[in-house]
Amino acid sequence: MCYGVKMYFTVVFTIVISFIEIHTQHPSKALILANSHKPYLYFDYVSDDNILQNPHIIAMAVFKEEINTTGWSSLTVSTSSDFPDYLQAYWAGFLETNLTFSLTASQWANTVRDMCPLPLSKDCQALRKYLSENMAYMLNEAYKNDKHSSFWYHVALQLWQLKGMSDAFDKRFIKRADLLNRNYLDELVDNVMGIYLLQLNGDLGDLVSALSLPTLKEGCNQNGHPFIASSSCSALIKVVDSNVYLSHVTWSPYSIMLRVLKHYNFPWKIVNNTGSQKIPGFAITFSSYPTYTSSVDDFYITSANLTITETTNNVYNKTLWEIVRNGSKNAVLTFMRGMVASRLAKTGEEWITYFKYNNSGTYNNQWMIFDAKQWPKNKGSLLIAEQLPGIVSSLDVTKILKINGYWASYNLPFIGDIYTLSGTEEMAKMFGDWYVHNKTARAKIFRRDHHKVVDFPSMLSLMRYNDFMNDPLSTCPCKPPYTSNSAISARDELNDPKGQYPIPSWSYRLHGGTDAKIVDLSMINQVSKLILKINYEEYIKINFIQIYPDVKN
Repeated sequence: MCYGVKMYFTVVFTIVISFIEIHTQHPSKALILANSHKPYLYFDYVSDDNILQNPHIIAMAVFKEEINTTGWSSLTVSTSSDFPDYLQAYWAGFLETNLTFSLTASQWANTVRDMCPLPLSKDCQALRKYLSENMAYMLNEAYKNDKHSSFWYHVALQLWQLKGMSDAFDKRFIKRADLLNRNYLDELVDNVMGIYLLQLNGDLGDLVSALSLPTLKEGCNQNGHPFIASSSCSALIKVVDSNVYLSHVTWSPYSIMLRVLKHYNFPWKIVNNTGSQKIPGFAITFSSYPTYTSSVDDFYITSANLTITETTNNVYNKTLWEIVRNGSKNAVLTFMRGMVASRLAKTGEEWITYFKYNNSGTYNNQWMIFDAKQWPKNKGSLLIAEQLPGIVSSLDVTKILKINGYWASYNLPFIGDIYTLSGTEEMAKMFGDWYVHNKTARAKIFRRDHHKVVDFPSMLSLMRYNDFMNDPLSTCPCKPPYTSNSAISARDELNDPKGQYPIPSWSYRLHGGTDAKIVDLSMINQVSKLILKINYEEYIKINFIQIYPDVKN
């Protein structure tokens, strides 16, 4: 087990996020100008006067770093439809990483910097080979299909955004538009061990399992944290009278707490044709991290009035990994498919159609897609999609939401074929109710307490709930006889380091619930309007001084 010895972040509060409007006092602002045949120009600016009316602005970004007061930073990036989409994407990525450079460097140090130092180990060479082959596959398919396939066109745009991020991190500024061409984007094939690794926060765990890379799966960085982040989350969709509240709590290692609340406003075309319409999800608000092109939590609200979130399911059936091993030349990783689907979809059904295309079988989640446009109809408001290698199964669960008054998600498959094929059914036979969808601890807690939710404060109270030492539903056949993992928001560092736990995830880890994101119908309908407000409340703090007595936080 890995234990931390050095940290590169500061954390004060766990927060609840509501998406309304941004209020910042001294944000960092920057823009990119393109003026005829002159070189690109980068400007930091203070006043917004006449900025939005300048026809030469390709992209602009506003960044506010408030980690020491709210625990979060916020970022807004907007681009202009007067310029080609790929230029918008590239400069959007460049501005984001340039403004968040310090946070990005810390995120890099906390997570993947030490994973594959030169000279590359055998396992790292195998990972690089897979990622390079996969990158080449995505680029080739995008070049061939971008004029008629919206999926591949937006894969290409996300790669252009990534290229801009990579250049900013490498402090590389391109002054001429003609240099931003296909050959330049192809450089990503040979650079998959750089900033690209940050994007794989979710996919990487399943990928190294499938490729049988033990030094990466079990290894730790010099800070004492695992290279591979375990993903577990809680989500709740709750009906209260005519309103609906949606919330998600991220469970993660405490090394991954440099959070950025993002709003992208990218008026990109659906396909690479002059007459193409603007994408439905041109505006997306989401929880994320510095220099990530997607959420990874995941939690998105789009201008199509969709809210998309997920909790992760484990793959216990190891025979499925062969599909992933053979997927470098026929699949797109989940972090990218999730964002592409969120940009292109108008409905839950459309989201699932886009998402399941080129399934990678990595970062296997239960996705929930809530369509506020359809509520309160009996069909189409809430769809779920569950992924495994080789299959994505989906179901309309709107009626369940309306009959029960809530839908909860907690890292167990709901759909029967996924439950069986994943091997979760076999785990239930061996370990009991922990692996049974309606009998596991969080299922029982949500069933018991969901009726307590009547407004934002009560929703927050439930999503931050962790009274595991006193709640009878948090007991386990352990010593001591309870686990923080059997709560809505885990605090695994409060488990006994010397305890005895038959299931590893029940034990002491530097891991737990690090946030709570809550929206309701009115907020979903406002997402295309600018944007963010961060509210925070103080809860029991994570005691980093106690966890890391010899380290300055």
